[in-house]
Amino acid sequence: MVRVRAIRLDDETPAAVRDTTRLVDLAIDFSHPPGEITAALTALFQEAIDSKRWARREPPAGPTAAT
Repeated sequence: MVRVRAIRLDDETPAAVRDTTRLVDLAIDFSHPPGEITAALTALFQEAIDSKRWARREPPAGPTAAT
């Protein structure tokens, strides 16, 4: 499950993540400019991939539920 919350992070960072095997909890401080939030989220996601906590997977081939 993924939970996203708008929260004041006391100007420490525009975004933070806490993840377990069952929950990814994203906190975003929307008082920061959009570019800073985007950069912070990108860094968080890339660090999780680089550390092998998360893995990139290609979507399955063929029709999807959206089609």
